Amino acid sequence: MFHCSEIRAQESAGQAEVAIQGYYLTGSGQPLTETSGIAENSTQFIKGLGLITTNVEGYGGDGFRAGSLFMGLQGAPIWGWHWDFLGGDFHFSSYLVENPFSNVYTPEIAGRGVQIAMRRTDRTYQFFAGEDTVLEGPRIPFRFILPQRVIGASMQQKVGTRLAFGVRFLNLETNPSALIKDPTYFSPGHSFQSSNSVTVQSTYRFSEHLKFYGEAGYGRASSFTPSLVGQQPFSLLIGPSWETSKFSIRANYVRQSTSYMPLLGYFAGDRKGPYVEGHYRPLGRVELYGSASAYANNLENNPHVPSFTSSGYTAGASFTLPWKFSAGASLTSLRLTELDPSQPIALPSNNLQISLTVSRPLRRHNLRFSLIDMKLNTNSLPQSQRFEEIEDTFTWKHLVLGGATRLQSSQSSTQNLNTLFFRGSIQANIKKISVYGYVEKGNDLVNQSVFSTNSVSSTVVGLSAPLFNGWSLHFEAFKNQLLTSLNPANIFLFGNSDQGLNTQLADFNQRSIYFRISKRYSWGKALDQGSTMQQYAAAQAPLVGSIQGFVMEAALAGARPAPNVTIILDHNRTAVSDTTGRYAFADVPEGLHQVELNMEELPADYAPGPADVAHVSVVPRTIARTDFDVLRLANLTGKIVAPKDVQIGNVVLRLVGTKLYTTPYGDGTFSFYNLGEGRYEVEIDVQTLPEGYILASPARMAVVASSTGPASTIGFELKIKPQAQKPVREILKQEIHVNTPGSSTPRH
Repeated sequence: MFHCSEIRAQESAGQAEVAIQGYYLTGSGQPLTETSGIAENSTQFIKGLGLITTNVEGYGGDGFRAGSLFMGLQGAPIWGWHWDFLGGDFHFSSYLVENPFSNVYTPEIAGRGVQIAMRRTDRTYQFFAGEDTVLEGPRIPFRFILPQRVIGASMQQKVGTRLAFGVRFLNLETNPSALIKDPTYFSPGHSFQSSNSVTVQSTYRFSEHLKFYGEAGYGRASSFTPSLVGQQPFSLLIGPSWETSKFSIRANYVRQSTSYMPLLGYFAGDRKGPYVEGHYRPLGRVELYGSASAYANNLENNPHVPSFTSSGYTAGASFTLPWKFSAGASLTSLRLTELDPSQPIALPSNNLQISLTVSRPLRRHNLRFSLIDMKLNTNSLPQSQRFEEIEDTFTWKHLVLGGATRLQSSQSSTQNLNTLFFRGSIQANIKKISVYGYVEKGNDLVNQSVFSTNSVSSTVVGLSAPLFNGWSLHFEAFKNQLLTSLNPANIFLFGNSDQGLNTQLADFNQRSIYFRISKRYSWGKALDQGSTMQQYAAAQAPLVGSIQGFVMEAALAGARPAPNVTIILDHNRTAVSDTTGRYAFADVPEGLHQVELNMEELPADYAPGPADVAHVSVVPRTIARTDFDVLRLANLTGKIVAPKDVQIGNVVLRLVGTKLYTTPYGDGTFSFYNLGEGRYEVEIDVQTLPEGYILASPARMAVVASSTGPASTIGFELKIKPQAQKPVREILKQEIHVNTPGSSTPRH
């Protein structure tokens, strides 16, 4: 016999991971940066309570730094809702519904405080409050708290299968100390002290391929210093999306005010313009794509804020060619104009890039050639750059080797440069051990100028391997060297080479080491392959309602209860109707369910009604009702009366309005079985009557099929077909008339 604690242990499940991490960074003239500590996260499902989650990340080094710190309860079933209670760090997307567009960036909302949510399948309410946070750290990220308070609430709703919408209120309050301690987190002209905004987002699916996204917002903000211009409080993002396997197109127009989500550390809002992108696959081996946009900022026409306008397009194609060749080509154009208040004229930039790629597998090799040609024109200073790269990736069992050589060339009105850049990689997987390395070396053409040249050398080595007792190790070492020297072509800085002047401007040498030792734990019920703790908790603790209804017998005398009829729920659970015809399912998870008559267990004297399957939407803590009808089966019998020795076995009788028919026995009796109670018409097919016989009764009779009353009498009668009367032929005899003298009457 099991104790209660043993039963709970079987129903509960949990997972945890403990890790020790360290990151050490040093370089030329740079003090050692040390970040090391412990990270722990765990999830524990408790039946009837929910999923308990914890996450603790603490690191030492240059003072204590905290990563994500939170503890919460998820999916607690209270009052017909799933409740989430979270204390500590929270973060979630700004999108309340599915957004098909990726051209507009919207930051996530993150803070350290409290988050409360109540959820159902089609609806979610949420409240959050805390201090704004951003991620920092080069290799081990930690949460940096900003002097900004975040308070808000949101609601998300699904209406059927086509419409989804959400509403969010957001309040931000910034401490004046941020102007001194964190001035870099403000965007120019966006030093807001407080703001309030309301945003509505919706997605409507017109069909399988077409959907429409819309977002509208209203926001007001107050600045630390008086603003010289009026605010534009309204924001808008709207557009359709059409997607199929062969053709897709997305288009939108965005207009976001300066008060659109003015979170510290992010630049969001203050933009407007249209955007369109599309893909088309005319053939299985060809795909075409393209996009175009035109944006501008400074919606308020603030004379103290830089104004930007940009327009650009991209067009490209990818091909699958014969002999295993693959190719791709693209053309990108971008025009950018900056109007800086400190500059007397606008600063234009016109750039064009063409790229080509050809690849082909060859046994264990994968060869690739790429060409990038750029035409840059910034502030009327034209420049062209070209990159030609050859790469080979070799795969053999658990070993992967890669190498590439890139030829870089640059031409301008003042100089011509040609450099080489090399890259190599190796990765080996031996059982559970993975080793990899990456190295690149060469002159960095992009960062070279008429004054200096740069040489870059980077090396990365890594290892992942299991240790003892389930522990695993991940190790990575990184080295980067940037050598900056005077450009020998520059006679202004280099001067006379005979003087032996030192041409090295800077030698930047940076090295780092990262390691992580971790172990995973699990207990309680084992999860299915690929399942997560969140999925397991949702399945074990669903919000429930009930389904009830009546099974009624549709009879001629009126509806009456139908007992002992089995109803099946989702092809799994069953319930049997009682003497009143009532059935019930308790603890049914919320959502859409299928309820139907169990045809395999339907009593033999019943037939299903016109609707034997129903789809029912269950709402937590409510009763969903659906009723079923069954038909009591009855029989119809009758007889065909015919003269003796007449063969009537081939006479066909039909039930009018149905596909049912029968033939009589040798004595003329016939029957229709398993009919629902009701009124019918039985018809005899006169085309099937024996030759020489006809009906002596009507060919169609109205009858009533009843399971309780006396059976209706059906009688058909045959008789011999009357013989047609033969015509009688009469021979007219010619009469001879004789007249005698003195007589007026002729003699015969």
